Amino acid sequence: WMIVSSNGTALTQKNETKLCLIRPEICDFNKTMKLSFPYMDSIQIPLEGNENQSRKGANLCQSKVCGDHVQGFDCGDPVAEWLSEALCIDGLRLLRQSEEDQRTSKTKIKNAQSISLTNQAQFLLINTKSVAWLIDKVTEWNDQPEISVADRLEGVVDRFRGNLIVESNMELDEQNWNSIQIGDIKFMADGPCVRC
Repeated sequence: WMIVSSNGTALTQKNETKLCLIRPEICDFNKTMKLSFPYMDSIQIPLEGNENQSRKGANLCQSKVCGDHVQGFDCGDPVAEWLSEALCIDGLRLLRQSEEDQRTSKTKIKNAQSISLTNQAQFLLINTKSVAWLIDKVTEWNDQPEISVADRLEGVVDRFRGNLIVESNMELDEQNWNSIQIGDIKFMADGPCVRC
């Protein structure tokens, strides 16, 4: 899923901070995604669109993610109007990525997994020891005695927008990891994040 402006540019939370207030909820029982926003009625959209029907309706759209062209299907006027009202931006559209559009990581890993509409990988792991090490290197972050060490660390960790937050014994230890396992799920390392 991707929200785009009237000129087809993808919106990001980096530039449109109110995006963090949109709360998606997958409703498995009726195969919809419910979007909520403070002080607005929620809206539901089907999780599965009929791509054959969409092709006939000519609502196949293109945009770019990290320089890659991506194709998606416009989810219609009701959700577009809802998003425009919620974010106070005219002309927004919601696109659902086409099943035929399979972006993969640009790393040299064999059998790279599809990365959908993400920057580089589906998950970003952050090591708090590495972030603490980085904080020590940035003088401006240490010249704020009114902020506790714990709050400063939490704030900087949040800036990286990681999905998996871990603490290892050493800083930068994660650069040597090939995988990490959480319960029965094994995550393979794709390499350092180039945007970080």
